[in-house]
Amino acid sequence: MPITAAQKAQAEQRQWTAARESAPQVRLVAGPGTGKSHTIVRRVADLLINGATPGNVYVISFTRATCAELTERIRAFCSTLPCATAATQVRVSTMHSLALRILRRANLLTSYPSTPIMLDDWEQTNVYDREFAGTLRCTPSRAAEIRLAHDARWQTLNPQYVNQALITPAEVQGFNAFHSARTNLYCCVLPGEVIFKCVDALQQGALQANQLPQIDHLIVDEFQDLNACDQEFVRLLSANNAVLFVAGDDDQSIYSFRHANPDGIVQFQTAYPASATHVLPDCFRCTPAVLTPASRLIAYNLNRVTKNLTSLYGTATPPIQGRMMAWSFQTAQEEARVIAQSCQALINGGMAGREDEILILISNRRVQLNILAQELGNLGLPYDPPRGAALTNEYEAIRAVYSLLRIARDNASGEEDYPAHRDLLEVLSGVGSVTAKGIADACITNNQNFRQLFYLPTCPMWFSGRCPSAVQRIMAIIQQVRTWSMSDTLATRNVDIATLLSSQVFISGLNATNQVSIWNTLVGYLPAQMNLEELLQFLAADSDSDQQAILDLVNQRIGVPPQRQTLVQKRIRILTMHGAKGLSGKIVFIPGVEQGLMPSFRALQATGLLIEQRRLFYVSVTRAMACCIVSHSAQHSGAQAMALTQSAVARLTRSQFLNEMSVPSVTRTSGLSPAEVAAIVADVNSL
Repeated sequence: MPITAAQKAQAEQRQWTAARESAPQVRLVAGPGTGKSHTIVRRVADLLINGATPGNVYVISFTRATCAELTERIRAFCSTLPCATAATQVRVSTMHSLALRILRRANLLTSYPSTPIMLDDWEQTNVYDREFAGTLRCTPSRAAEIRLAHDARWQTLNPQYVNQALITPAEVQGFNAFHSARTNLYCCVLPGEVIFKCVDALQQGALQANQLPQIDHLIVDEFQDLNACDQEFVRLLSANNAVLFVAGDDDQSIYSFRHANPDGIVQFQTAYPASATHVLPDCFRCTPAVLTPASRLIAYNLNRVTKNLTSLYGTATPPIQGRMMAWSFQTAQEEARVIAQSCQALINGGMAGREDEILILISNRRVQLNILAQELGNLGLPYDPPRGAALTNEYEAIRAVYSLLRIARDNASGEEDYPAHRDLLEVLSGVGSVTAKGIADACITNNQNFRQLFYLPTCPMWFSGRCPSAVQRIMAIIQQVRTWSMSDTLATRNVDIATLLSSQVFISGLNATNQVSIWNTLVGYLPAQMNLEELLQFLAADSDSDQQAILDLVNQRIGVPPQRQTLVQKRIRILTMHGAKGLSGKIVFIPGVEQGLMPSFRALQATGLLIEQRRLFYVSVTRAMACCIVSHSAQHSGAQAMALTQSAVARLTRSQFLNEMSVPSVTRTSGLSPAEVAAIVADVNSL
């Protein structure tokens, strides 16, 4: 690595200075590749070394996968320090898990038969919205609008949000009645509900300070991704003499659809006047040619924390400048073909065995994925399509396995998972939403606990129509799943999983074959020694970066030897821009940088969305280490054009973001030349 020891020592000293800050509240602003996670780990280590009670140190991260990764980072860093044992007692959790623990401890979950589980996107759409639509006699899309309005009211702490969404009083009344009954029946909550219940209980005095866990130090990661309710929850938790340390980057706030509010980190010093701020300026990831135009781009956003990031590669020994290219094409098909040719040239020119260090980031799956996959496939290039939420949202086979694993964990741990049982009912072939809703309604009418239904010795006589056979199929599946242990490996249980899919879940011949094929394709990418708990965490992860973090931990646990790693086929990674957050690549292609795609037509109609898409593009560019190649085409046709403009041909212009970056475009008709490949690979090898 050309970054010198002196450069590294200076950057690490800045991280230690932030980690050791003694102010009652601390804001760490850390741009891409500047060492945010390293600083959080150092913060924990410093607290423990200086006598903090480990069980009273709480770290909040955004997802279960990032919690697992952060836990491992803390333990590894502290393993050679006097605080090694104490590090295993630090509490790392999601905010949702912490809120549930507080409510359970205060006995405020009595309206549920067990600890409720938050519905994921698939469950909200395929279970909640469909049943709500049937009850309210509206379309599922309208049911979703009503649900989202209420969930937004919780997450934004704005009681007027329902009215802003033009939801009628009758719909509000219908939602309240349905939600009260269904969340009890399925023992579930919507995403914003648990945090809101905590905040509301604290504000109303139903939850007293002495009922909260003892928190001496509260560390919150990715603070820019918190919504208004999350931020108030953090404020209330830290108000009881807890030292608050938050870390994040307002320039990387890209989740407005979850009501993320970057003003929380921007205005942190206003909310906490006694706070101290540390900004990490040293970028270990991006070369100057990548970081400089990205910094010019993000400067167009107002009301942000100024970073003044500097690439350490620019003054390394020897210095590496890297490359930023902007390519122009006549058609999107030509753009995809040249990107594929360039990937092939890179692999042949020195990236063989490191194909996974080449990323292709897309902003619109419908418009971009198929033509890119087609051109890569035409050249026989290995690639992974976007994963993340697509696994359990788009493939019934994956959702079915996910449900089976959740039921297995339910039976093994005693932590009851009501929604998993309902999900399995939803994916059974030959069982429609009407039948599933009929089972639920019959449970309410006959005072039957929904989960316990499937563990009765026999199916109750009060079911009618197709309901009895559906219930009996779930009962039979559960009897087989109950023999599984979450420590069983994928190699041990894969035959059982495939058999259940083909003989019990998807019982029609061709459909069963297709579904098992989808499952087997995924299994081919996964380590055979991955256990069922790790597999469950992998399927639950909602981004590529979270999934990769879990795979890294699995490979570390099973000790994959270097000689085995060289035999594994590495693949070019196609990622969504949102899914790439948290990841990096030596070479990054970003196609479709056009007005209408990036930024999208929708964003062009709303300044707030345009600002966020500028952040999204900034995040995408700064995934690149040595080389970033952005491109745009003048014309889309066929299905891609219909998705964009509802016409046979869509003509788009170069994105304003490229103008803001001051990067000129060069017309291309072929892939990277041998000289260009040699220069890029030389930079990659020097990093």
